Amino acid sequence: MHKIIELISNFLYNKNAPPFMKVHVHRMNLMKNQIRQKFQSFEILKERAARQKVHFLNHLIKRFG
Repeated sequence: MHKIIELISNFLYNKNAPPFMKVHVHRMNLMKNQIRQKFQSFEILKERAARQKVHFLNHLIKRFG
């Protein structure tokens, strides 16, 4: 699905598309970038939580092991 949207946006930018279509494609690209950034920040938070969990477990092992 992503590839189809990309092909359509490339077609609209290569041809003389009406201005409102170019604005629509630009808005879609901005939304896609925002979703990608949110997903990347979510992945960073997941990695940070995993590191904290490992650190906590190591601390427990040292203390009670």
